[in-house]
Amino acid sequence: MNNDIKFEQDDMVFNYRVAIVIKNNDKILIQKDNRTNHYTLPGGRCKLGEESTNTAIREFKEETGLDISFKKEIGIIENFFTSSFNHKKYHEILIIHELEFNNKDLYKEEVIYNIEDNKKEHLTYIWLSIKDLKNSNFKPEKLLDIIENNNFEHYINRE
Repeated sequence: MNNDIKFEQDDMVFNYRVAIVIKNNDKILIQKDNRTNHYTLPGGRCKLGEESTNTAIREFKEETGLDISFKKEIGIIENFFTSSFNHKKYHEILIIHELEFNNKDLYKEEVIYNIEDNKKEHLTYIWLSIKDLKNSNFKPEKLLDIIENNNFEHYINRE
């Protein structure tokens, strides 16, 4: 049984999601899905009864096979948007955590592949600077403010 915290009502979807920030000097690890025209942070949906810190660690392990450790909570975004995948309207609670690799050699990797993408053609993780992300299609944009400010932030974002 899938117990992800997500439900649909009328034309809206409610989603409880965690985003992961992994810093590498002036860069952060971002997720690129070749089926869309934007970047975002790695992460995934919380399961009923699961702490968001555990969600972050579990989701990254499921997607990459790699181990990470929790550092700190860095923000919350109440996010309202229309999905580029299914064109549905979303009301999302997004908890943002900073984590770090257990294996420090992984900071040297240019690309990390999503192991759930068997052909390695859709999902990859790459290092980009905040400056580069500001000049790209990064979603939600408010994440950049949270990452840059380095203080706990709470935003309401409407796209």
